[in-house]
Amino acid sequence: MVVYVDTSVIMAAIDRGDSKSQAADRFLLREREKVISPLVLVEIFSVVSRNYDRLIYGLDMEIGESDLPAVIARLSMRKYGLNLACPFEKELTIFGEVPAEIKLAFMLSHQLKLRTPDLLHLSIAWYLKLNGYGLDRFATFDSEILKKAEKVERLTGIQVFEP
Repeated sequence: MVVYVDTSVIMAAIDRGDSKSQAADRFLLREREKVISPLVLVEIFSVVSRNYDRLIYGLDMEIGESDLPAVIARLSMRKYGLNLACPFEKELTIFGEVPAEIKLAFMLSHQLKLRTPDLLHLSIAWYLKLNGYGLDRFATFDSEILKKAEKVERLTGIQVFEP
């Protein structure tokens, strides 16, 4: 069983001030097969860049502000055994060719009515499931995604859960 790990879980694990930090850390260390997408990496870069002062506090090494996002992303991948999945095959739509997961996002958008990043995470996970990655679960702390868990499972066959 493979689980797609949402950015919210990774950020909770590395942010010791987060109330869900210990649960996220335990979950990430316990789960064996985990995947992330390039979108997760972009979000880690964004969150870390906006919270540099808070996240750098307490680290016993000097890391420049422009380097910290890459350091945290890479160390998180290594510590938690996160595998990067980069599918990005193209599909034909009425707009021309687009990445396949974008086409899936088009299909889910009117049914889930989620914010764009949340919709993209779910469509990437669904694409991975459809293309033999063995993905069947989606771990998140995102309350909007969790509210739609039953609908996501009905539409995609992916179980959404909070670690």
